[in-house]
Amino acid sequence: MFGLGGKVDTLIGQGAELRGPISVEGSIVIDGKVEGNVSASERITLGQHAAVHGNLQAPEVIVGGKLHGHAQAGIFAEILASAHIDGDVRTPRLNVHDGATISGRIGMATARSDAAEGKPNRRHAQS
Repeated sequence: MFGLGGKVDTLIGQGAELRGPISVEGSIVIDGKVEGNVSASERITLGQHAAVHGNLQAPEVIVGGKLHGHAQAGIFAEILASAHIDGDVRTPRLNVHDGATISGRIGMATARSDAAEGKPNRRHAQS
């Protein structure tokens, strides 16, 4: 999906409607409707048909649909052209595509500034 590679451990397809919270090991792709917070140990991807009312938290967050809530990505976030976010985005690395809309604040803290504030380094070790 979106040509970004990687495995998908959990899929919530278009037409599915779930109430959370949802927590998964690995990655999750959502193209349906979710009410509740979503967390993943690797990546959360919202497809262009996704509608999530809740917060997202994962090392990697990719938004291509509608998010009514906050997104926190420990490594990076990508906001695709089809994305509509009504909430804050917090991540050390951010890529926003032309056409995306964000109604909220963007916070970009680096590992260095996190350490200065006494926060743990949230970056993954590369294998």
